[in-house]
Amino acid sequence: MTERRPSSERRIEILEAALIVFIRKGYSETRMDDIVQEIGLSKGALYHYFESKRDLFIALIEHWMDQFYAVEQSDELRGLPSAELIRRVARLTVVIFKRNPNWFLVEPEIWAFANRDKEIRGLANQLYTRILTEFENFINRGMEFGEFKQVNARMTALSIMTSLHGMIWFVLFQPEDFSLEEYVDQNMDFILNGIAIQ
Repeated sequence: MTERRPSSERRIEILEAALIVFIRKGYSETRMDDIVQEIGLSKGALYHYFESKRDLFIALIEHWMDQFYAVEQSDELRGLPSAELIRRVARLTVVIFKRNPNWFLVEPEIWAFANRDKEIRGLANQLYTRILTEFENFINRGMEFGEFKQVNARMTALSIMTSLHGMIWFVLFQPEDFSLEEYVDQNMDFILNGIAIQ
């Protein structure tokens, strides 16, 4: 990788390489040298972008947050009925997942690190709170417009979010008897049909 690239592009390349190494070795066993070897940059070049492994890991979480921000802000989805909006966001999450499952596989590493580090816990909490709040807003919107029964919007949003976290299972165990899309669609049907006003 000797060709010149824009700084933002190079930074994303480093994050993608770090993601692979963190999944393979775990945060505690990963060294900056491992990331240098994975991406083929000099150590100096890596430190030009990130001061430390911890700094890189924090940037990784922030980059992960940006992946979902694009889904949340899609104008195309905003005019849909709430149930359809939730189904579409769930399907877009599948698209993100299929594009790079590593973003989901790194989650257990984030959880483990968050258990030991207050700043990482704060960042992870910010990420999950933002996703949870967005789904909660969709549920509240559906109740306001008479699509959904009166339910605990936060708890329902949590059910949706934890259902989507189940996608990690598809990378780890790769079931052959049903697809990721079927899994997501059926879970959304269970939840949304349960709160729909018939």
